[in-house]
Amino acid sequence: MSNYFYKLAMIGILAIIVFGAYSAFTGYQNDVYPLDLARGHLEGIGTSSAPDTILAHLKAIKGYLPEEGNPVWIFGTETTSFTRMQADLDDAIVIVEVISTVPKDSSVFHTGLLDIKESADVLKDNIEDATPYMYASVSNIVFASVWIVAILAIFAILKRKKDQLKAYDASEDV
Repeated sequence: MSNYFYKLAMIGILAIIVFGAYSAFTGYQNDVYPLDLARGHLEGIGTSSAPDTILAHLKAIKGYLPEEGNPVWIFGTETTSFTRMQADLDDAIVIVEVISTVPKDSSVFHTGLLDIKESADVLKDNIEDATPYMYASVSNIVFASVWIVAILAIFAILKRKKDQLKAYDASEDV
């Protein structure tokens, strides 16, 4: 009986660990990885001088960033605000559309290109500031708490069962 109980508990522990690993992977894939992809596109902007390539990068970044919100829920700042980042991307798209209509050897083109690259650097820094807070979302904290409580509950049940078996073995009926 006790052997069966321990096997069942070990299967439960293994299931909780596998479920936790799966949830951590999908949480990263849904919350953090899009920001990593956006940073890659921002680096692509820094190495490009073609307006259509830069425009494609900017549109891809808009798709990867959340439309609104701030991952820093306590003492959030404008540097980590996704609403502000989206507005900055909209401004950058307008600038790219303007410089794509002027000759490449004009001062307007070069000034606009420098402005875009500077904006890309600032956005990259803002995304880097926001990324750690994406791990600490409310849903991730609640899930981690439930996960830890479930593991502790299994160990508490195992300890209680072990104590019951020791008490039974120590009794005179055995």
